[in-house]
Amino acid sequence: MRPQSAVIAFLVAALVLPQWCESAVARKAHKHKSHRSLSASHRPAHKHVVKSKAGTAQPPVTAGAAATPKPRLMSRAEILNTDPQRLANLGRHIIVGYHLLSDVKALVKARAIAGVFITDHNVRGRKVEAVKAEIDALQDIRREQDLPPLIIAADQEGGTVSRLSPPLRRQRSLGTIVAKVEQDEERRKLVESYARTQADELARIGVNMNFGPVVDLNLNPGNHRDGETRLRLRAISSDPYTVAKVAGWYCDTLAESGIMCTLKHFPGLGRVTRDTHVVSAEISASEGTLELNDWVPFRRLMGKPNVVTMLGHVKVSVLDKTTPASYSRTIVDTLMRQTWNHEGLLVTDDFSMGAITRGQPGLGEAAVKALNAGVDFLLLSYSEKHLDEMYSALIAADAAGGIDANARAQSRVRIDRVFAVRS
Repeated sequence: MRPQSAVIAFLVAALVLPQWCESAVARKAHKHKSHRSLSASHRPAHKHVVKSKAGTAQPPVTAGAAATPKPRLMSRAEILNTDPQRLANLGRHIIVGYHLLSDVKALVKARAIAGVFITDHNVRGRKVEAVKAEIDALQDIRREQDLPPLIIAADQEGGTVSRLSPPLRRQRSLGTIVAKVEQDEERRKLVESYARTQADELARIGVNMNFGPVVDLNLNPGNHRDGETRLRLRAISSDPYTVAKVAGWYCDTLAESGIMCTLKHFPGLGRVTRDTHVVSAEISASEGTLELNDWVPFRRLMGKPNVVTMLGHVKVSVLDKTTPASYSRTIVDTLMRQTWNHEGLLVTDDFSMGAITRGQPGLGEAAVKALNAGVDFLLLSYSEKHLDEMYSALIAADAAGGIDANARAQSRVRIDRVFAVRS
């Protein structure tokens, strides 16, 4: 949907007004109905973020969502021998990376995970057929359990993030292939051809969810202080509408092959200078600025049935000064689920990253908070090191009534709506 002339005038005004009046523009942008045209699937907002006098967003109080004391660390054997139904209920929200096939097989047999994340160490020095046989063996267990297929997730963006290459064919980044092309018709052909090639390659191994495309805006291409993030090499463009179109063509083409795409990393890394692989980061822009820029690709695409949205370990200071988006109730529940009426699937960025493991309140409590906020999947790449801590907290919280029953029920509906059809 193209904005009308009044909307265009408003957008221009919002972007060129002096810095000293930015907060007023943001308030107007949040209330003004015209900016809703940024999302084809946007519905009227019924609830808004409520702030205290100190300015910190206050999430709604929900029964059963109280903070839990730090639990005793359980062994893997204790976790696998816990109540089977509890394990299955929690496991539907967890995607893990692994090194040993025997370890992940035990988790699949116990219904303790929803999927696996395969990356470079799973394929290094191996043939495609060997990796595919490993994945097929895990899927056979699910079929015997009469459950939908496991999520088989990969981080195959192209360019510098091509975790499965080799043995899969290496491709350039999306940003590289469209950088010098001006016309949408030509761009679309290039992107769809690129996505078809990538989908064919991913299918050779059995991947059904790819952690791409990157829809963070390339707002600071000179930034070399973001460590492993290296957004300057991964982002599609600085223009939110170009990013939305390219990402949309890519996701639609992957969907033709039964592969879900993942928009990342909400609320956007374009204004972030720190590396969330190491520490949490913060965005200080106004809500209006984010709505009119960084969030455009997310809002335009996240409602598609084949699209998952990844939540980054980044705070949005105007909404929640203390909690990263990946487990912020203010951002996930109040903003995304209630104000935006978003009913699509949400997955966290990797909970093995330093922003979670080295920060407060710690990995376990952050996992509980994420599920209570309305996140559907917790991603944990280093299961050998961190899964016991995560599960110890989740099991203890569930036993104490600390997992929000309403949030869990709504998440189950979202997951079943997608994966029951795909199975």
